[in-house]
Amino acid sequence: MLLKSLYAIILSILGMSLLCLSAYGHASPTTYNPQQNQIFQTIQSIPDKLTIVFSETPELKASSIKVTDQNNNRIDKNDLSLAEPEKKLSISLDKSKVQAGTYTVNWIVLSKDDGHITKGSYVFSINNNNNSSNKQQQQQQTNVSNQSLPTYSKRFINNNVNITLSISPYKIGNNTFNLTAIGLDGKPVGNISNVFLTFNNPDKGIGPIPNTMKQISTGNYSSNGNFISQPGNWVIKVVIQRINAYDINQSFDIKIQ
Repeated sequence: MLLKSLYAIILSILGMSLLCLSAYGHASPTTYNPQQNQIFQTIQSIPDKLTIVFSETPELKASSIKVTDQNNNRIDKNDLSLAEPEKKLSISLDKSKVQAGTYTVNWIVLSKDDGHITKGSYVFSINNNNNSSNKQQQQQQTNVSNQSLPTYSKRFINNNVNITLSISPYKIGNNTFNLTAIGLDGKPVGNISNVFLTFNNPDKGIGPIPNTMKQISTGNYSSNGNFISQPGNWVIKVVIQRINAYDINQSFDIKIQ
């Protein structure tokens, strides 16, 4: 009887724990507009309002969305609003301040449901192809960038794996990120299930900006995007998930002017 009573108590505690876990989550984004890493071809094509829908209802007075350009200047109208049944936060964009370039969205949300605070960042960019002078200027900048900007490459040994991250052309805006994972025996690591990148700029309160890399071949992964949206000190965190082995976590500190 005593043993059965103990089992009943343990099952009751476990049941309450599972109930609490299911009842209390976090307010996480489910949809974005503009979408993450979306590229617009004209200023006119961006929406008048930036919206994020969350999994739980945000507390408007304790939440915020800020949209900044590459110089960290706000281009939103600071008029955050909440459509409560849809769990959607919206903020108007001041198109008079918008130019071709990369924009960072920083959001912080307090959930009405569980009182937890969540935050994150993402980027979108604009190519103004309707402006011929701007188009010519972008082409000139691209030519200069391709000639003068360095390519970043750094290697670490972590958990007996040689991890090399390279960034090209290593500038603000669009870059290609390549990662290789080679064992100490010189062979590509084949038991990798996923490789994730997160981008953080602590000085400017940007991040984490998440990204999932695509496998090109065994031990080789690649991503492309405008994740480095402003100059300054960035921390790129790499998580390599392996089958039947511990995850590999490695940080790369970079500085871009």
